[in-house]
Amino acid sequence: MCQATFAGLMLLTLGGCSSETLPPTLSEGQLKAIAATHFKATVGVRQYNAQVYSDYLINYLRKTQLFDEVAPLESFQTAPTFVARVDRGIYGTATIPIFTAITLGIIPTTVDEEHGLQFSLVPSSPPGTPIAIRFSYKGPSTLGWWAFYRALSPNETLGSADWRARFVQSLAWHIVEHEKEISVYLK
Repeated sequence: MCQATFAGLMLLTLGGCSSETLPPTLSEGQLKAIAATHFKATVGVRQYNAQVYSDYLINYLRKTQLFDEVAPLESFQTAPTFVARVDRGIYGTATIPIFTAITLGIIPTTVDEEHGLQFSLVPSSPPGTPIAIRFSYKGPSTLGWWAFYRALSPNETLGSADWRARFVQSLAWHIVEHEKEISVYLK
């Protein structure tokens, strides 16, 4: 019983008390450009070595609503307009928050982490130059009760940053910045 209680407190302390940095806020002009952009294109996502990254890319490309269809590459009967390939998996910093766990979250653990997606859109035909999309940013992530206070900042959020609209908007902006390059391959 004591071990189960301790495990439950650990889960609450570490799982429920974390904050992450959000990407920079976009300007009104950037948000308007995103709202005005939609590509009449399909995107097939090539499976990455660690499938979680290609699944993540599919999920977030769909959330941008910039393309007609986004799906795993193998699900297309005819070649999609673009093949998206993960160029680099971006992941958090591996941390064992010993003092945070021992103090039940009173002493926070803060680490600098990178967030985002880095991938290329490769035109299916005619073979063209890959369009590199580089969306990444760094900022502190906090574990422990202090995360509640950090999350009061407009540039931080309780829980994962990629669950927030600002993350999807930033990804969309990094794609919209390449509108001219992408439009060359649209029919």
